[in-house]
Amino acid sequence: MRGPDFYQMRGVAVMARAMVLETSTKDSPEGNLPGRILRSSMEAVRRPLDKAVTLPTRAYTSEEFFRHEVDKVFMRSWLHVGRASQVPNPYDFFTITRFDERIIVVRDKDGVLHALSATCRHRGFPVADGSGNCSKTRGFVCPYHGWAYRADGSLAAAPFMQKGFDASASRLPEFGIDVWQGFIFINFDAAAPKLSPQLKTVDKVMDPFNLSAMGSGPLRRLDWPGNWKAMLDNFTEAYHQPLIHSKTFEPMSPARLAVYEDIDGPYNLYWLPSANGEPFPTLYPPIKGLPERLASSFLVVNIFPYFHMFIDASCIISLDMDIRSANDLRGIWDVHVPAEVAAAPDFEEKTTTFMKLLMPIFDEDEGACREVRYGQRSRFAEQGAFSWMEKSVHQLHSWLADRYLD
Repeated sequence: MRGPDFYQMRGVAVMARAMVLETSTKDSPEGNLPGRILRSSMEAVRRPLDKAVTLPTRAYTSEEFFRHEVDKVFMRSWLHVGRASQVPNPYDFFTITRFDERIIVVRDKDGVLHALSATCRHRGFPVADGSGNCSKTRGFVCPYHGWAYRADGSLAAAPFMQKGFDASASRLPEFGIDVWQGFIFINFDAAAPKLSPQLKTVDKVMDPFNLSAMGSGPLRRLDWPGNWKAMLDNFTEAYHQPLIHSKTFEPMSPARLAVYEDIDGPYNLYWLPSANGEPFPTLYPPIKGLPERLASSFLVVNIFPYFHMFIDASCIISLDMDIRSANDLRGIWDVHVPAEVAAAPDFEEKTTTFMKLLMPIFDEDEGACREVRYGQRSRFAEQGAFSWMEKSVHQLHSWLADRYLD
């Protein structure tokens, strides 16, 4: 004989199954989002923290929704592409590909930075690859038919074109570009408001590091079969620490001490104080003159949509992503230290040691993300409620939901 608890649980299961069927049934043509995501389920993300729910799981797994995400978020947001130190001189350039678009970042003759499409206006052959210093007169020359573009994107030469051809109508498309704390960001929407003025509150915290003058080095590169939001969600809260990092990170900086800041722009920020209130030991020399809070806390900063920084008193670890699909990305970790530390003979050796020390924590995080990926593909996966420890995740999800629904 079955007791009342059985029937209560059976009722809950039936309701959950009904919700799954509702969100997996083909939506009406109006009012809902690609990937068979109900508009109401996305609107629920934007409620206050104590009443909100996480993003719908199909926002993580659906390739159809990913195409919507590229259009609504990535084509209209500020994306990290590199450091200003990569192009210190006029005509220095590098290329980077994001969302199937090859971008040229270059300084013109006056030292002004430009972000240009690498696609030739004639037949589409990319006019640049890699990095270097382009010609002062001809700039970037298309290897296919010899069309040449100056460092500001204007057409310098188009061989054998007929009389009356208007060269001024054939410049390379130019994107928005901004430099924040030495990091270069581009926006495919050239008319978008600049990023830097939107991060003044973050500047007040970051300025003591003098990040724009720091040297940088590669820390890790990793191809990852999962969704970018699942990876960033993991690095955007301390809620998982007591279980996932119980013997590695949690003893140093207990999750219960985390402080999640309110925000006033496209970012989030939270602090992870040390367990005893003392400064953390560091592998690189601690940066002199930091405020006490920065010396005795880890700091986490995300610049939306996906640029992540994890900061201690000696260095800044950044995570960028090359996002290829809903379930494929490359994580790009770099470390940033004062210029004299980066120039020291033992910098590479110390960075290798640093990576070895971080590997147990990275392995734990990646294992957790892997399991989340499997769970989110379940027919029975649902939107979950937020803990107060996920305030920063809620901030990210709300920002994304605003753009998905636009």
